[in-house]
Order: sequence, then structure tokens, then C-alpha cells
Amino acid sequence: MRNVTKKEKLEAAAGPALNQTLEIKQLDVCDEKSIHNCINSIPQRHIDILIRMIKEVLPDMKKRRSGHIVVISSVLGLQGIIFNDIYAASKFAIEGFCESLIIQALRFNIL
Repeated sequence: MRNVTKKEKLEAAAGPALNQTLEIKQLDVCDEKSIHNCINSIPQRHIDILIRMIKEVLPDMKKRRSGHIVVISSVLGLQGIIFNDIYAASKFAIEGFCESLIIQALRFNIL
């Protein structure tokens, strides 16, 4: 989380998973130093499922030849609509980026 001083609600919701299968770490995805520090605090930088921070984690997944990336996009990544041009453009970019990653994975047999 960006501000770990506000972690009490998350800890309560995590219940018995806390520090078993869930660990709370400080992370601001808009700050490259924060991203680097967080990823480096994970043993062997081993991440099985990634939702953001592809730039930092993908090289490790490639080395291990394992891992999953979850990308959250929108139908506007497939079809633009009036007055949503900037948002649609960002979603089109995500779709193109992910399609390129898939082709790369197939080409280098890293799926």
C-alpha cells in the first residue's frame, strides 16, 4: 500500500491469511524507487501473479519461465466512443502492449 500507516482495515480483512499468504508492503506505483524497493524486498523477487508493474517484474518471470500477468482494461480498448478519446487511447495502448507481450512469449516459448 502507498501509506502503510492506514493498514489496520486491510489487516482485519486479511484475517488468518495475514503473514501466511498475504504480506503488506509499502508501494507507490508512481514512484520507481518505491517499486524497486518493494520488489527487492520479496525473496528472490519471486512473484507468481502480477497485476501492475510489468516493467519491473517481467524480466524475473522470463528468467524463471513462469508467472501470470493480470491486466485490467476496458471495452474502450476495443472501440472508442464520443467524449472518451483520451481514456480510450490509453486502453487501446494497453491492448496493443499485451498483444505484443503474447507474441513475444509465443516466439520465445516462455508461456
